[in-house]
Amino acid sequence: MSCEITTVDDLRTDPPTRKCSTSSTNSTNSTNSTSSTNSAGSMATSDGDVDVAAVAIPSSAVVVYVTDDAVATMSVVGCRGDRTRATVVSVDESSSDIHTDRDECSSDESCNGPDSPTGLKRVGSVYDFGLDEADSPPPCANHPFAAGPDADLTKVARKQLRMIREVDVAVCHLNHTNTIISKILSSKYLRRWENHQIRLQDDCITSNTPSGFLSKTIGYEAIKDLYPVKRWDSNFKYCLRVVVTNGSYLLQTTNQYLRDQILYSILWKKNVQETQTLLKSQSDPDDMLKELQNIVDFAKNIPLVDDEIFHMPTFIASTLMTRDQEKYCKQSWEKALIGTLRPLIEDCPPSAEMCSFLSHHCKDQSSLPIIKDSLVYTITRILKHNFDFARTLTARTLVQDYIKALYIQDRSGESIRYFLSRVHSASAVCPHNRVLPNMVSTCITAIYSASEELPANCSEAEFDCYYTNHLRCYIVVLQNISEYSDWLYGLAQLLRPLPFPALLLIRSIFMEDISSVILKIGLHEDCEIHKQVLAVRETKDGWFDLCSPIEAVFCGSSIVWTQLLKTLMACERCKKKKLLKNLKAKHLGTCVSEALKNNKIVMDVLCLMLEWMVVEDLHQRNQIVDTLKSTEFGRNVYDEFMSRQNQLLELQRKGGPQNLSLPARGTDLDLNSMFDCGPFGNLESVDLAFTNVTDTCANTLIKLPSLKVLNLWGTQFGDSGLLIISDHLTNLQVLNLCETKVTDRGIVSLISLINLKKLNLNSTKATVRSVDVLKKKLPGLHEVDVRYSFAW
Repeated sequence: MSCEITTVDDLRTDPPTRKCSTSSTNSTNSTNSTSSTNSAGSMATSDGDVDVAAVAIPSSAVVVYVTDDAVATMSVVGCRGDRTRATVVSVDESSSDIHTDRDECSSDESCNGPDSPTGLKRVGSVYDFGLDEADSPPPCANHPFAAGPDADLTKVARKQLRMIREVDVAVCHLNHTNTIISKILSSKYLRRWENHQIRLQDDCITSNTPSGFLSKTIGYEAIKDLYPVKRWDSNFKYCLRVVVTNGSYLLQTTNQYLRDQILYSILWKKNVQETQTLLKSQSDPDDMLKELQNIVDFAKNIPLVDDEIFHMPTFIASTLMTRDQEKYCKQSWEKALIGTLRPLIEDCPPSAEMCSFLSHHCKDQSSLPIIKDSLVYTITRILKHNFDFARTLTARTLVQDYIKALYIQDRSGESIRYFLSRVHSASAVCPHNRVLPNMVSTCITAIYSASEELPANCSEAEFDCYYTNHLRCYIVVLQNISEYSDWLYGLAQLLRPLPFPALLLIRSIFMEDISSVILKIGLHEDCEIHKQVLAVRETKDGWFDLCSPIEAVFCGSSIVWTQLLKTLMACERCKKKKLLKNLKAKHLGTCVSEALKNNKIVMDVLCLMLEWMVVEDLHQRNQIVDTLKSTEFGRNVYDEFMSRQNQLLELQRKGGPQNLSLPARGTDLDLNSMFDCGPFGNLESVDLAFTNVTDTCANTLIKLPSLKVLNLWGTQFGDSGLLIISDHLTNLQVLNLCETKVTDRGIVSLISLINLKKLNLNSTKATVRSVDVLKKKLPGLHEVDVRYSFAW
């Protein structure tokens, strides 16, 4: 019987895809090769089918032993210097089983080889996931972790695997004894497989149905080796071998990914248990730091994605600190511990114990230079991912203590400004929706907590000192938040309900600090932002009301209040008549007092109150007139007001047409000039269709309070004009806004037109929401045309 020996130099491809050159030998050489192989010694295979022999061959070769009716494959099982042990792993006429380099572990020999799982070297109590060919077995064709490009698990260390806690697998148990019976029962023809749902607990592997092979648990301390088997035989693939003291377990999965998940999950659990066991027996703090460093390195490199990977090392450290605080909680040791855990606390939210530990060091200024940069990522992650700080009080306390520590270190606020620049995205718009509300709520909560510690009847000096040391840091955060334009609207909404203790709202030092934030909000050009300084409801006070110069907080200073009033009155989108009514109800005395001080902005406001008939009480109207006449500028303003009133009386005098149409291409100026021609007291219908009028014409139209029909079809009329009309033309019954620029904002304001019956919104940007609001608020509105609208 002849045989051929084939030497394969390229071991990076799977056996079915290799193309090998062969050389024929005579039967004599074949016999000599066989006898020399047998003389090297025999060893039983895991299948127990034939005796196997080991020969010394170069590490770069694989020997295929071929006969006329059988094929035997020698594969690498270990390394000794520049020589490699090769073992015949199968001789079969029908098929040739392909095994890994560890398949001989089912024999009576020990499976504690020098190489670690996945060809990784063990360092201390963890595995080093850096592939180092000098310390790991040389790659072979059948090795599941060969470095070749076609190997299935070549890049397993770079995968992102989810940790497994429960999984369904097929289990087979193999005995490692020298008896013939055990070898026969371990044969591939007699193996028995059982289906189990295994559970990876903290200390052992159990089955949800403990019976058969898994009637007893498998403790991690009993696991001697752990590695995958690429192909156990032709029918069983994706197996994982768990070697214990007196045998081994084969865990078969449905795919390679699931097998890798189980492999690294068991590997993680085993190393965590070993680390905890070692730390319990250690007494030297330096040795403990080394063990913690090992588990941290292991957590950084293991290809598992799970919160436990980051939480467990910090939990171990926290347990260690609470076990013997006097011994381990020393400043130098704690600093070293923070440096050790820094890679983990930067990438994951810390546990409650770790938050308490870090808060303790935030209060210690000597430790702040170490944790100042380390905690930026931790604080950012807390602010990004927390939905409810009520459930994570330690995390909120950590953020508060960190902010306070930054301010104490640098009272100029530069450290806080730098911290917020790191928290905010590098782009113009921060994409993290929860950062702003979490940051603001954290500061407000800290302010409330610190205010409760104030004495009941503390003096002004005591309050100022306490405020500077314990409260101002959080106001500095709000001041820096207001510098970001994308955060300003959200900040304005959060601060609109005055979410501060009443004790602070009457203190000048607090109001002076917060006024810079209020000015950023109140002076913004966007109406949606600056209107947030007004009260949420008419019965409540807003920031505009608190900044009144009559209030004792500002001690007569009207700068902030006047600037806010100027912005609100200059805004074309604000409902000025409503604002004037609010001023008359709450701040008429303030307006009169400021007008006497020659405040020109307030004088214009008082004249507008008279012109729009906001003040109906005769005594109050006389008071306003007397106030305006008391100064030279006020007399000029009042004279201009009286001139406009005379023109208005002439316009509203009975007479003139009932219907009026502006010619095509007419402008706002043309409409104004037309009304200067004579009385229009009987005018009820105005047709401005297809003209060039804009929102400015609303200031002219409001002089016609008896107007019932208004046609603005095809004009440049928009939301600002609708806001003015809705305040004054309460008798309007028919309004045509077809092909205008109006949107939901202006349309919703029409709810004040209680007599409106017909509304044309054809070809506008009206939506279902605004039309539904009108139908609910205006029961007399029985016809609404919304054809070709934006959202229909």
